[in-house]
Amino acid sequence: MTAYDLVASRVSIGPKLQTDEAVSDAELEKLYQAAMTAPDHGNLNPYRFLTIRGAAREKLGDIFAEAARQRDPDIDPAKVEKDRLKPLRSPVVIAIIAKITPDHPKAPRIEQVLTAGMAGYNMILAAQAQGLGAIWLSGAPAYDANVLSALGVGENEEMLGFVYVGRPKREIAGPRRADWRNHVSEWTGA
Repeated sequence: MTAYDLVASRVSIGPKLQTDEAVSDAELEKLYQAAMTAPDHGNLNPYRFLTIRGAAREKLGDIFAEAARQRDPDIDPAKVEKDRLKPLRSPVVIAIIAKITPDHPKAPRIEQVLTAGMAGYNMILAAQAQGLGAIWLSGAPAYDANVLSALGVGENEEMLGFVYVGRPKREIAGPRRADWRNHVSEWTGA
């Protein structure tokens, strides 16, 4: 498969379409190596990643559940339980965190966030290239102050979301894509 074919066939493979089979350290290393290739103006490496697997997923689920209760004290207990189970849906959850260098003279904040986002996207491509499945999810837990505090997300950091990684249960066809012609125009300077 060429690099173009990989990008053009990229598909999100959510937890319901993943098995419980473990992801090896060697496979994870390739994801992180791919992350390091993201374009990075100023060579700031404006990202960090938290690998969450095994029993740590249960602890993260407890954090998600408590955060849901704090956001809404009247929340339906079934919704709390749903939040508790989210990290258990995939064998590995990777938190994508942008590390911002404020007022950098060459790389404004938006470039640093984009670099961290591209690093996460590169991990998703590297997962697919290895036959793994991955999906980037956010939702309320990714932006909840209690979750961020529990995960050690600092003052000049921003949680971008969670990448859920596992093995696909079956081959998944990619979704229909938008027609690129509807999103491109040519600027002629006039």
